[in-house]
Amino acid sequence: VTGVDCHGDGYLKDDPFFEFRRGSVTDRNFLRSVFSETSPTHVIHLAYSMIPLHDRHMEYSIDVTGSMNTLVCSNESTSVRQIVLMSSASAYGAWPDNPLWIKEESPLMPKDYRYGIYKKKIEECYSRFQARKNLHVVILRMCTAIGPSYHKKGGVVSLLAGSPLLPRFDNTFCRLQFIHEYDLCALMDLVLHDDRISGRYNLAPDSYSSVDELAPGSIFMCIPLKAARAAAAVLWKLRLSSCMPAAMDLATYGIVIDPAKIMKRYGYTFRYS
Repeated sequence: VTGVDCHGDGYLKDDPFFEFRRGSVTDRNFLRSVFSETSPTHVIHLAYSMIPLHDRHMEYSIDVTGSMNTLVCSNESTSVRQIVLMSSASAYGAWPDNPLWIKEESPLMPKDYRYGIYKKKIEECYSRFQARKNLHVVILRMCTAIGPSYHKKGGVVSLLAGSPLLPRFDNTFCRLQFIHEYDLCALMDLVLHDDRISGRYNLAPDSYSSVDELAPGSIFMCIPLKAARAAAAVLWKLRLSSCMPAAMDLATYGIVIDPAKIMKRYGYTFRYS
């Protein structure tokens, strides 16, 4: 396995089956050199700016241009048989009338959440791209992944686990989905060994929880969503926060996606709820 990242090699240093190349997906020539030297058979693309950047041009370059560079290089490298694009459930959008168990056929309406907007844009670009016939393109729309070896610092898990006082926007307890890293890796292994799979699949467990269930010991303070968005907008504009106003909608209206399609394909049963 060859890993590519713009940050330093801080993981798997002693693993004989892993090598690290430092560089950015925004540099197509760099990617071409990696593909040429390693002749990969499968490509998993998950290089995105997980934390919103105040530099919108840079964020677009990483998320959209970087995704297209990865696809172009995969298409050019005849050794590649499959590319897996890790998209996001946030592309469906956080809306008050979101149904439970959103299916892959549902429209992508990410509202003003930039991360979701770029995910939709990437998916559209991948769908229009004329890839060679023997390159299988798989799009996995994933919920938040957690587990004993990883959770995003400053993310929703840290907030729920460490805060005695939590906001409750518009008197609503948000519904959340988390996929355990065990199930994520098990499903990814099935996808990588599937020579026929292509298209879009939701990647989330067949269960969900509400915020009050996940943090039963916390006190919830009711805040109007409009007020929360306004406060977040001021802090964002002053560059005092990396939380965009649109994130308040995600913290209010749940996005619960339906994994039935991928479960049926592999007869998969989730180990963790």
